[in-house]
Amino acid sequence: MARDQADFTTIDGLMHALYSSISGPPGGQDFELSRRIHHPDVRLVRTRLDEDGRPIVLSFSADQYEANVRGVLADMHFYEVETERRTVRFGNVAQVFSAYEARTEPEGGELIKRGLNFGHLFNDGTRWWLMHLIWDDEREGVVIPREIFDEWSDVG
Repeated sequence: MARDQADFTTIDGLMHALYSSISGPPGGQDFELSRRIHHPDVRLVRTRLDEDGRPIVLSFSADQYEANVRGVLADMHFYEVETERRTVRFGNVAQVFSAYEARTEPEGGELIKRGLNFGHLFNDGTRWWLMHLIWDDEREGVVIPREIFDEWSDVG
């Protein structure tokens, strides 16, 4: 699917667009596509450890997120792909547990990181919107729990 032909009528289409929009060569992210994915009230929350090893959050509006990503990825080859997903859907809302990995090339390349996105989606009757995304990366002592993908089933 071409970036300009993203399909937001399905959760699969929205998630494919999400990972496609963040991926690219230095400065090559598709922020026009990101703006089409994000609901106007979206919150994007990056978690990490500070210099002293304490957990912190960086919470962004869509515009703040774009400015942050432009700076972080300005000189970086960054290709993020979804490796597994579980979805719980109820009515017009869905929670996705989306494992990812980021590499320096679209196919293969050096591993940059792995992590887990927790996304809240809303369907307005015609399409899915990303309402909220919070994520964390694997690190020493923190790995993606296999139970999410090995023991859970999609719901809805």
